Amino acid sequence: IVYSRFMATSKAKNSPVVEELNEYSLQLMWTLRQESYRAFEPLGFRPVRALLLELIGRGYVYPKQLADMLDTVPSAISAMLGELEEKGLVAREIDTNDRRRVQLKLTSNGEDTRKTLKNAWRDTSFVRLKQLEEDELETLLEIYKKILDPMS
Repeated sequence: IVYSRFMATSKAKNSPVVEELNEYSLQLMWTLRQESYRAFEPLGFRPVRALLLELIGRGYVYPKQLADMLDTVPSAISAMLGELEEKGLVAREIDTNDRRRVQLKLTSNGEDTRKTLKNAWRDTSFVRLKQLEEDELETLLEIYKKILDPMS
């Protein structure tokens, strides 16, 4: 009964737990934003372009998909993709299933750059994550998945 009462109150928009989580979330968002700049800018990348490379590498190969995921207009994605293409990191191809669509792929240089960026982010985030035990990391991973899953 105590657990179900806690669940009912903790899911209330203005519960003390949600309020405290919101305070920490805002601070965490800012901290991660600053750390992403410190990780990627020495490599010549802004965080959003590093994210684009990562998403393309994960199989999000249509500009519309990327615009939806990043909640931005297609023209902004197109401009960023143009920059990545000029650097030789991304190539655009005609989709073989629908010749009206453009599909993106990482070049071999893009794959190498993606790995470099992933390593830089891993090293940066490890500073905070190393203070957690393995079971805490697993719990945090499950929480991230739940929060980021649009169907939950």
